[in-house]
Amino acid sequence: MYIFDSIKKELEDILNKEAGSLKLEIPPEHVDGDFAVSLGDPNKTKELAEKINGKELEFVENAKAAGPFLNITLKKSKIYNEVIKEVKKIGEDYGNSSSGKGKKALIEYSSPNIAKPIGVGHLRSTVIGEALARVYEALGFTVIRDNFLGDWGTQFGKLIYAYKKWGDKDRVAKNPMEELKDLYVRFEKEAQNNDSLEEKAREISKKLEEKDKEFEKLWKEFRNLSIKEFEKIYDVLNIKFDHYTFESNFVQKAKEIIEDGLGDGRVKETETGTAVAVEMDGLPSYVLMTQNGYTLYIARDLAALKGRLEEYKPDVFLYIVGNEQTLHFKQMFAFAKKAGYLNKKTEVKHVPFGMVLFGGKKMSTRKGTAVSLEKLIEESVKRSGELIKQKSPDLTPEEQDKISKIVGIGAVVYSSLRQSREKNIVFDWDKALDIESASAPYLQYTYARINSIIKKAKESFGESEVGGNHFEFENESEFELVKQILIFPKVVRSVIIFNSPHIICTYLEKLAHLFNSFYNDTSVIKTKDDNLRRSRLELVASVALVIKKGLNLLNVDVPERM
Repeated sequence: MYIFDSIKKELEDILNKEAGSLKLEIPPEHVDGDFAVSLGDPNKTKELAEKINGKELEFVENAKAAGPFLNITLKKSKIYNEVIKEVKKIGEDYGNSSSGKGKKALIEYSSPNIAKPIGVGHLRSTVIGEALARVYEALGFTVIRDNFLGDWGTQFGKLIYAYKKWGDKDRVAKNPMEELKDLYVRFEKEAQNNDSLEEKAREISKKLEEKDKEFEKLWKEFRNLSIKEFEKIYDVLNIKFDHYTFESNFVQKAKEIIEDGLGDGRVKETETGTAVAVEMDGLPSYVLMTQNGYTLYIARDLAALKGRLEEYKPDVFLYIVGNEQTLHFKQMFAFAKKAGYLNKKTEVKHVPFGMVLFGGKKMSTRKGTAVSLEKLIEESVKRSGELIKQKSPDLTPEEQDKISKIVGIGAVVYSSLRQSREKNIVFDWDKALDIESASAPYLQYTYARINSIIKKAKESFGESEVGGNHFEFENESEFELVKQILIFPKVVRSVIIFNSPHIICTYLEKLAHLFNSFYNDTSVIKTKDDNLRRSRLELVASVALVIKKGLNLLNVDVPERM
């Protein structure tokens, strides 16, 4: 049990609250208190404050009534000492818990389409999914990372036609993603002036579903080339999937689902032979299969949902997919519930997010306006290199290269996580690489600065300078830092309540701001009192550990120097 949980338990026992139910928050700066508890009833707060003040508690000094709030003041010296000892003892596992022990979380994320570069449009799914996977693991869940690849549909008829008409095998082998993308874009442009091309693509798609050997061989080559290229990006991002699930594997199973639905009335067949899901939960009906027997994406996605629920039996199943698919998931979950695929054991959720915009515009592969994630990362690393050369000219070229990669990749990942996931974000280089505030480089620089302080202290006073078992503070800014460290375990747990990694970003930015304010006012190394100096060094070491751990949960690395 963390110190934060012990404080909550002390108060819950007195206030007769159910374990874990009390909401303990850091109040605004103008409020006289270390924590605030909202009780809702102003008439009871005075009575409850007196009840708290009438007891000798381990961590709580006193409580004051303020309307519907109880403002709690902590025993500062006790808290300061115990929190630093707690962080020292737990180390890099600080913030972890066993709340999800014995449970399984299946997380579907990234999910690009084969034969196209992973674009910036897939960036948020990829980084939000990985961050959530890491947080669920930190909370004790067994996590299954699943990448559901779009490898089926009429677009592959278009691509195969374009490849056979205009493709060059050697050029595709050399640069598969760009060449295949260009062929697809060329088809779309040519089709605008030639109506027959769409029909030819549909014919190829139909033959592919009928397992035409020539087309199937080409399609599998495209898929294998795509996965190899995808994994180059995933390696750069330090992401490894447990499974690749292929949409094509569920074509036949989708037809079986449709047959079952026709049997119990969930699916109706129109006069033209089209299979349509009926209205459910007030949602509009939709086509599952065309009259010529071609299944639509939602039918295959339903089959994939059913199949994975049966195979993995997860307690939590998250789909990290954009806002524009909200209706799709509402319809799919309503159908699955009606069919009996969903049960009370599994919590299935769509975790939506907004788009990444460049210059205020959405990107499109079809129109040839998509930006590849690989090129975005390359540009970020390049710009980071220029920043590092400017800030740290004393580093060797090898060090500058290594750090620029860490900072450049971190900037791309963090800038996609730091805002509420529901909002569209406009990618801005100045903000992404701002070393002064609200960015990965800002947090990484803060971490590196603390490492530098500790290194100088050890050089001046010896290796034992960071250590000891009793810690003290002099200024309120020091206690404010400890109080922020104190709530880190609560912050990590709150991420999975909302499935929102930006909660960690907001927390880390405040922690870094508090540290930099403290450091600007206090010279740690020049502190004359030996124990106070050691205490301050241990405090800043704790800040560094939490920044590193928080960024690790977001899949952002930290350089030791910067």
